[in-house]
Amino acid sequence: MLKVDGTDLARHIYTVHEIIPVSPELSAHGGDMMIRYPIWIPGDHSPTGPVTQLAGLSVHADNRNIPWIRDTVDVSTFHIPITAGTKMILVDFQTLTPVSSDVGRVVMTPDMLNVQWNAVCLYPAGYFTRDITVSPTLVLPHGWQYGSALRPRDGGNTGDSITFQNVSFDRLVDSPVFAGRYFRQFDLTPPNGPPVSLDVVADSPNLLAAAPEQINAHRNLVLQANAVFGSHHYEHYDFLLALTEELGRIGLEHHQSSENSGPRGYFTKWKDTFPARDLLPHEFTHSWNGKFRRPEDLWAADFNTPHRGSLLWIYEGQTQYWGYVLAARSNLMTQPQVLDALALVAATYDGRAGRLWRPLVDTTNDPVIARRTPLSWRSWQRSEDYYSEGELLWLEADTLIRELSHGHHSLDDVARQFFGISNGSMVTHTYRRENVIAALNTVQPYDWAGFLHDRVDVVTPMRHWPDWSVGGTVWFMARSQPPISPRKRKC
Repeated sequence: MLKVDGTDLARHIYTVHEIIPVSPELSAHGGDMMIRYPIWIPGDHSPTGPVTQLAGLSVHADNRNIPWIRDTVDVSTFHIPITAGTKMILVDFQTLTPVSSDVGRVVMTPDMLNVQWNAVCLYPAGYFTRDITVSPTLVLPHGWQYGSALRPRDGGNTGDSITFQNVSFDRLVDSPVFAGRYFRQFDLTPPNGPPVSLDVVADSPNLLAAAPEQINAHRNLVLQANAVFGSHHYEHYDFLLALTEELGRIGLEHHQSSENSGPRGYFTKWKDTFPARDLLPHEFTHSWNGKFRRPEDLWAADFNTPHRGSLLWIYEGQTQYWGYVLAARSNLMTQPQVLDALALVAATYDGRAGRLWRPLVDTTNDPVIARRTPLSWRSWQRSEDYYSEGELLWLEADTLIRELSHGHHSLDDVARQFFGISNGSMVTHTYRRENVIAALNTVQPYDWAGFLHDRVDVVTPMRHWPDWSVGGTVWFMARSQPPISPRKRKC
């Protein structure tokens, strides 16, 4: 059982109470029980779990206090001495979230909050997190509404307290909450498809005034993504969008939702906010690329096993490309706006000096090396270039497929074959580089292993990127929408 109280807005504090069962063997004989604070958060690609925010930890069992000991090597792990006969432990603590952007990302404001479950829970070590079942309850400020991929239990809404359906621990962490005083939900569900919604919180109610054509563009995004990938891998999907200057910025993928920040005028100043409108397509694409299909070395059994991001140029690079393509096809951005954005990226990397000494694959280590801290000489040092240089790589691959096939095939066909398998399934399918190469060769035979090696693994001389202006009209043309299969029942 997990209960999180998010009502202490003035002090930016979450108050947490957990009941954690003790394993039968440990209960029978006593011994050392370890509970952990999640550190390696999927999508962050680095050990970013905010363990520094944990405070006030106390552990009780059978009406007695149990002294805990923090591990001196893995400081996110706590040792709890269990006596024989103990069936469960009661854990209480606070998460002291940043009170200003000077000390970290703000997740609580007077008008909204962002609950990331990994920041407000401890879990028992020694289990696959998918095998840990949690009954989560969230207490919100009076009258607030929320959006989440979690669904409430029947009769689970009691005043300002929401008890969600039981969920595995890995899916709980993958299902954050946006809640706010000013909230609006828009239905984006496609014909015959699983439910999809846009859940928006804002700093003031007037910012929620979306025009019908704006919401229709978001509906088109769902249609176009399903058309590209030929599948879906969620039971339902919630775009969580915060229109704010108070809550910290975010763009983070999840299997059945995404956490997104937008400018306050996202709807009300639509003509001016197009640079922010590739974010939702990017994070939505991750439901297929990153969540359903995930690089083998980014999969882990729990949230304290280190990740290795050697294929982030696929995970993020190709997703970055699809983010722009889907933004254009759905009319979230115009085709000229997307072409200009790609041209800007190409110009940036034509002059990025670090490409003379550091291969693209090494930038996949940057989330661990630099953790997005400011760099003095970014052009020479490089940064997380697997995003945007990776985007250019997949733009070039798309161009080449179209040229070699005389327009009969494109990266769309690769995406459908690679990500479109097992329609309706949410079971993660891992992959290796050779699986991607095989998919490319199935659609269009070519030396794709050499193509990727030359652009990813070795230092490349400065070169101009392919001219895509001729093919752009085709690339950003909306695909025809195939029938969407009814949602499969999860076994």
